Amino acid sequence: MVQDQPPIEQESDSLKKKRGRPRGSTKKPMGENNGLPVYPFPAGSGTLGLFRAKSKRINEEKGKFSLTEKQAKILNFIKAHIGQLGFPPTIRQIANYYSISAKAAHDHLRAIANKGYLRLFPGSARGIELIDRDQDDVVYVPLIGAIAAGRPTLAEESVEKRIPLPRSFLAHAAGELFALRVRGDSMEKAGILDGDIAVIKQVSDYKSEVQNGDIVAALIDQEATLKTFYRKKDTIELHPANDRYPVIRLEEKDDPQILGKLVGIYRRY
Repeated sequence: MVQDQPPIEQESDSLKKKRGRPRGSTKKPMGENNGLPVYPFPAGSGTLGLFRAKSKRINEEKGKFSLTEKQAKILNFIKAHIGQLGFPPTIRQIANYYSISAKAAHDHLRAIANKGYLRLFPGSARGIELIDRDQDDVVYVPLIGAIAAGRPTLAEESVEKRIPLPRSFLAHAAGELFALRVRGDSMEKAGILDGDIAVIKQVSDYKSEVQNGDIVAALIDQEATLKTFYRKKDTIELHPANDRYPVIRLEEKDDPQILGKLVGIYRRY
């Protein structure tokens, strides 16, 4: 006797969203741009391919130092995180981004470190330091004098040194770059702190290249300062991110010197 079978329930859209993308999906990760992870690095956006699938090596000419595809993706994520935020991710953030366990993320990090691409510091939440093995992945940005985020401090037109930065840090910033050291606390509410290195993209025409809300480096009385840019009719306003400092107002007819706009903050811990 054939028994009646209960109807098969269709999976609801809400359940599908909750379940997320299956491992190994070829769908373009929503947290990537041209293959590079991008801020805010949403959880579940990255993919390492099929679970437990063997990952082939991508640079076999380096022998025992060659990375697997999975290791290369995690290394690129770390570079992007440091490049765009100025500090490394936690193991939990790596695990969440790729939808893997914290243990699996730690195992990948240890393998990458053993091949000489990372240095790990056990006991530290963000105890990851990049080691420069590939010069092609590094851009050297000239550090010029100092920049005031508060009361302007003279920015000497001389290069103190050249700072090596991951190319992924600058992937979205084509053009001539320079770096200035932040002094003061007028931009602290924007997450820019005293001692940070501000990476600036030079602009030749601020009227067409700078938008309201961009953080810019402006030269005032031969001194540089970092502020948020706003255009009001015939006036330029430079706003601090600290209520203890006043807004700086400049007349456009006086040809304000906007050196460039901020593309990133470099910070060492």
